[in-house]
Amino acid sequence: MKQTRQLSTNSRVIKELLTRYKDTFTAFSELLNNALQAKATQVDLAIDYLQSTATKAPFSRIVITDNGVGVAASEFEKKILEIGTDVKKDGQGIGRFGALQLGEKMTIETVAYDPDHEQFTQVVFPLNTAFISSSLSKVNLDFDVELLKKKSNTYYKVTIEHLHHNKQGRVLPKNRIVEKFNSHLIRQSLFERYPLQVFNREVRFTVNGAPLEPNDFVADKPFLKTVTYTDIRGNGHSFDFHFYQIRSQLNKVKVFFYVENAGIKSVAHEFTYTSDWYTPDLGTWFIYLDAAFFNTDLFRNIDLDSLGDEEIRNLKEFIKETINDFFKARNKRFEKFIAALEKDAAYPQTFDAPLSKSRELLFQKIAYIVEDEYKLLDKNEKIRTLFYSLIDKALASGHVEEIFRKVIHLSDTNMEQFHQLLEKTELENVITFASAVAAKQEFLEFLHELIYGDLAPVLRERSQLHKIIEKELWLFGEAYNGTQHLWSDKKIGNILTELRDKFFSYAPSATDDNLVPVQEVEGLQNITDLFFFNEKVLDNEDREIMVVELKSPHCAIGKKELQQIDEYAFTVENFAGLPRENTRYKFILISSKLTPYAKSKLRSSRDQYKIPFLYERKAGKQIEVLVMEWSELIEINKRKLGYLSAKLKIKDKSVKEKFETEYPHIINEKVAARLTRTRNDPFSK
Repeated sequence: MKQTRQLSTNSRVIKELLTRYKDTFTAFSELLNNALQAKATQVDLAIDYLQSTATKAPFSRIVITDNGVGVAASEFEKKILEIGTDVKKDGQGIGRFGALQLGEKMTIETVAYDPDHEQFTQVVFPLNTAFISSSLSKVNLDFDVELLKKKSNTYYKVTIEHLHHNKQGRVLPKNRIVEKFNSHLIRQSLFERYPLQVFNREVRFTVNGAPLEPNDFVADKPFLKTVTYTDIRGNGHSFDFHFYQIRSQLNKVKVFFYVENAGIKSVAHEFTYTSDWYTPDLGTWFIYLDAAFFNTDLFRNIDLDSLGDEEIRNLKEFIKETINDFFKARNKRFEKFIAALEKDAAYPQTFDAPLSKSRELLFQKIAYIVEDEYKLLDKNEKIRTLFYSLIDKALASGHVEEIFRKVIHLSDTNMEQFHQLLEKTELENVITFASAVAAKQEFLEFLHELIYGDLAPVLRERSQLHKIIEKELWLFGEAYNGTQHLWSDKKIGNILTELRDKFFSYAPSATDDNLVPVQEVEGLQNITDLFFFNEKVLDNEDREIMVVELKSPHCAIGKKELQQIDEYAFTVENFAGLPRENTRYKFILISSKLTPYAKSKLRSSRDQYKIPFLYERKAGKQIEVLVMEWSELIEINKRKLGYLSAKLKIKDKSVKEKFETEYPHIINEKVAARLTRTRNDPFSK
């Protein structure tokens, strides 16, 4: 029996309230929390993983089924269709719609005992947000209700399809399918989120039929340590530290904030932590911090800045000391080694300089790792002096802990490949190449956050984005890698600027169909148009002049922009004051979005030229016009780098860290404030 109701809210709630979790795995976890709150003892996940590279996400569909009490037909409207209600204690009743952060379509199917009908009912409710208009209150939502004739097992099933991540064009950060969903990570990710439920067998989780067993993850019984934290006001707070030794080759310490979310204990945030007394031979440890001190809103949006800098420093030191005490008590071997090392005549005497304490600790850890492999304390003192001196000098010149660890733990196969590589090239060239690829991969992530992320609303000045892009012209082709803005004739620049002002000095409008709606711009509407040019001498002694017109994000590339760039190129082609002999021109028009008209024109051009982004070619090959979206340019560069670095693992660097180390001269008060709010790891050292 089909029934029709109206969802008691509007589209703004669908787009903002229902999809406000910090990432897709957190939104997904809210669905699992709902299952636990419904007294489920089994949660089954069916994930349709893909092997094809044609889609961006690792899977096309995910189904969550639990054996909880379900939702009866007579309660369906109140418990499901009403949003922002007090149906759930300590919640807003929105978690059931967390699926919409992953995909456009969700289908709820549930069987429950209905006291009003005194029998079991089945309800099927499909919801596709692609068909919901801007006025959701006028949209009728249909669901099917069936009165079952006999007693049935209760359940609640959510099917998520049409993933946002697989859509063409730009994907919002909050809609990206994060790595935790990957087939080789999903089981570990579930355990990290619900360790107590898995370890105590309170809930049986399965992934594509395979159950999560405690022995698959935990090597020994966990340790509980309860400590009192005293805040800066002198108030005491009880903190429970749960220490789990994990069956994993990570050889790291990961710390998780454990909070109560509507009656269910779950993980709100995680970070990697290095204890002064932790060494890799102790294995992998997961530490869960459980305290009423943490606000439950941490589950959706972690915001520790609200505690204040002084409180954060105090809390950081408390956590550090507690973890240190735990590992210090367990690592007597490390303590014994350090005592012997410090008495050794080969021990460096260079730790009196500033910051020497942290440097000495790092030296000791590396020496400890090296000792396991080479037993240096049993060797000749001259060998130890040489080895320790090399370690010390490497520390003085940069961050080398990861390099030492990776070299020491190379497999025999990889070591052989490493030796073969060194026979063909110098080690310095290998390091230079790897560093260049790593730097470019890092920059692409950084650029995506600048264009589409949290910093976008405050990165408004031409000088800021301009100064960043002009140093990374390899984005537009490797021929521009490292080129400088040097001009043999300043008149060329003056002419190009004058022509640009003639053709492109206008504001987008609804009439021209090139105005991006405000809600799609995400705070970027205040970034102005950017324009710059660059001269490059090619291998055949021709010179190429590249002109980049970056439209502001609230201006989509449409019919008018295509006409203007075409007229601009035509004028340059025929302008008497500009050189044509042995000179090539490349015009690049780029913005955050293309209109359907522009996309249609680009498809035709690409079919004709068989070159990505090439829209028009004039006068043979002397003038080329390229049109693109920022997301396309970033994606194609990622693919190029992927071919070069399939096995190269790059450590994440936060936007804050990169900005402060590489672009400190363009940080103003607003950017600095936003950087403070967007730091990735408030407890990292």
